[in-house]
Amino acid sequence: MYKRALAIITSAVMALTLSAPVFAEETASTDISIGVSFGQNVHPFFVAMQKGIEDACTEYGVTDYNFLAADSSLETQNTQIENLVTMGSDVILLNPYDSEGVVNAVKAASDQGVGVITMDIDCEGSIAYLASDNYVIGQMLADYVIEQLGGEGKIAIIDGITVSSLKDRTDGFMDTIAESNIEVVAEQQTAHARDTALSSAENIIQANPDIDAFVGVNENSGMAILSAVTSANLSDVLITTVDATAENMIAIRDGKVAVGVSQDPYQMGYQAVEQAIKWHNGEEIEEFIEIPVEYMTSDNIQDFIEREEGYGVEVE
Repeated sequence: MYKRALAIITSAVMALTLSAPVFAEETASTDISIGVSFGQNVHPFFVAMQKGIEDACTEYGVTDYNFLAADSSLETQNTQIENLVTMGSDVILLNPYDSEGVVNAVKAASDQGVGVITMDIDCEGSIAYLASDNYVIGQMLADYVIEQLGGEGKIAIIDGITVSSLKDRTDGFMDTIAESNIEVVAEQQTAHARDTALSSAENIIQANPDIDAFVGVNENSGMAILSAVTSANLSDVLITTVDATAENMIAIRDGKVAVGVSQDPYQMGYQAVEQAIKWHNGEEIEEFIEIPVEYMTSDNIQDFIEREEGYGVEVE
């Protein structure tokens, strides 16, 4: 099952994820003003996303754009959305920190004629949403675990349901793993933060030292699991993670994590600018644009390291 999924997904995204970005054939200036608000600060995921936005603005002749980051604060992000509207933004590219918590600010922006396009995480009121299919990411993690364990064994998972993307990954994983004889002996929904994920991982390992695989659905959970497994001196536990961040890629390269699923935040940002320009020009845009994903393993991890370094992400 894992091999089939890998072949299909690799074929579909080879040209997109591992090649140079495709820019506009002609650079044409536009009077659009684009505001950006990221949910977090100085994270490799957003370094790549910001570079995608900047490159697209350069290629399409957009000179009026502003970047803000909410530092994991809902209050800050709501204020930023209000400020971007006041600054005269025609379109706001938004990575919500909290899908439900930004709804009122997004509605207020929309009521003033500002289009809100979401990246990676969606919210009510957006005119377009660019992201990976997070349900598919969960399926891919489950397919890999099933393949590696031969459809049997005991596993634990640290996942999440408070953020839409994590909930979708959890659903995809659980629906797929249920088709096997693998037993989920422990689940903690603490993947939203590294410290809570680490505490959960340590408790799970203490209660279940005989697990065959420990599943993380994002970088926080994957790296927390790795720390807990290392501290417990367990050497035969299969670990998963998500995203082509420096920590994840190094762990896969060094053989400490078995597999990751890579998103492409650069393309999320780049294509979000394209949709913003189309909407501003009165053209029809798609409500959801899927950015393909791919497995990262020891066999292909160097390709992803080189890709991310090209996006401006520092990798040891």
